[in-house]
Amino acid sequence: MNHAVMHNLPSFHRNTLSALTSALIYGALLVMPTLSAQAVTATAVTTKTNTTSSKTTVESSKKSSTKPAAQTTSKSTKAVTANKTTNAAKSVKADTKASGSKPTTQKTAKTVSQPAPVASEVANSLVEPAPVVTNSSQDQVIDGVIAIVNDTPILRSQLDRAVAQASAQLQAQNKPVPPAQQLYPQVLDQLITKQIQLDIIKRQGLQAEENAVNAALTNLAQQNGVASLAEFQQKLDAQRVGSYQALRQKVSEDLAIQTLQQQQLASRIKISDQDVNNFLKSPESNALEKSQYRTLHIRVPFEADAAGKASDKQKKQALTVATQIAKNLQAENANIEQIMTDAQANYNAQIQGGDMGYHVAAELPTELSKNITALEVGQVTNPIATAEGYNVIKLVDKRGGQQKIIDQWHTRHILISPSTALPADMAKQQIDTIYEKLRQGEDFATLASTYSKDPGSASNGGDLGWVSEGDMVPSFEAMMKKTSVNDYSVPFQSQFGWHILKVDEKRQKDVSDVYRKNMAREILYQRMAPQALDDWMQDLRAQAYVKIMQ
Repeated sequence: MNHAVMHNLPSFHRNTLSALTSALIYGALLVMPTLSAQAVTATAVTTKTNTTSSKTTVESSKKSSTKPAAQTTSKSTKAVTANKTTNAAKSVKADTKASGSKPTTQKTAKTVSQPAPVASEVANSLVEPAPVVTNSSQDQVIDGVIAIVNDTPILRSQLDRAVAQASAQLQAQNKPVPPAQQLYPQVLDQLITKQIQLDIIKRQGLQAEENAVNAALTNLAQQNGVASLAEFQQKLDAQRVGSYQALRQKVSEDLAIQTLQQQQLASRIKISDQDVNNFLKSPESNALEKSQYRTLHIRVPFEADAAGKASDKQKKQALTVATQIAKNLQAENANIEQIMTDAQANYNAQIQGGDMGYHVAAELPTELSKNITALEVGQVTNPIATAEGYNVIKLVDKRGGQQKIIDQWHTRHILISPSTALPADMAKQQIDTIYEKLRQGEDFATLASTYSKDPGSASNGGDLGWVSEGDMVPSFEAMMKKTSVNDYSVPFQSQFGWHILKVDEKRQKDVSDVYRKNMAREILYQRMAPQALDDWMQDLRAQAYVKIMQ
């Protein structure tokens, strides 16, 4: 089993990386529902195209009956460009406590959600484009190879569909769509980079956790007003048989790519304790001493008449729209872009807003700050009247400037991992046998030392030490939270095998100082991650065999 070493990358680093890497994964254009508009633009348009490498060859294929990608405007492209797609970033991928490290999990950075596609749009975006018809022949070109990455061909239909999705996403955000001669090469570069990473994932045997895939799909289903995955599957497959499975495969690939990138950046980015201490001594660290508020803010402006004043009737209409916005923002996974789009359909003046990021109270407008600071995380204000219009604000998060108290569990576990020598069914039988021994009164620590396959904890009787929320994979954390102190769990499964855990103690700990240091690490990591990721991407291209057919 591949126990990826992630314990040196704290959860806040994984939050930053989750948003960053999603912007660079082409596959996320369809299946990751929380990617920001800026990230999508970067994916489709502004990402640097690395076309030079020691092993990359560009050949002209005179015998090919297909036109160069940059010059192609096919019927299939026009047919697909109407589809609006979205991104999802609520992914969870974790590593087990091997070689003395805790199983860890990532939390997705909280970015502004884009409008989720309706089920039919998702299904349509998965449909293969129509064949391209050449002008010089009555024959149809069913498909053509546009590039070869290692041993894998990239087909023209894939490129056409990818370009169509990028164009539709930009159009949905009212962003300019670059000319085909610019957009095609850039999207092709995205596809090539993705395929190189998928090849590495295949060699390493990395897989997305089933729970993570289900969570991403469930989030997408809910944004489309579908209550369950079963119903979501029925809706998609009603449009085209196999659409749900294709979507699921894309989600799984993107989560695996994200995990691969996390591993690479964990080994490339080194932030020492001295770096953190130097930052905390700098003037920049003053912001960590103040409470910072992350808000979603929507303004419904008054529509003034010729004299520059808004009538009472117009103000009443603005209040009605703002009241509905406030109601919609109360949803746990409120999609601010979709809420604004829906509200704009019934209002003439341009509604403004978005994710305002983190700000200290002093940076907020005076007439709004007192309302924001009074909110609890997740709460929404009533419409606030200003000279410009009605404002509705949701407090998404609050950090800094306060004591940080967290729950911790002192935990042990026994891990039985399937392997070539121990098939999955035999692993299940072994964990069940151990569970029966526990029920008969045998000592947990002794059984862990004897049977557990976790080299980092087995020698210590399965002891994982004090574990905080977010340290473990989701399935482990969920079981840990519902297990009583001095009790052990029933056998349960994670992507690493079968576990039984025991909770020895539970406590609350003041981690304010640790929290400040973690915040400092996050800021430093944010500065270093983009360049480190770009360097790794260039290394990938230099080591891969890529042939572009033109």
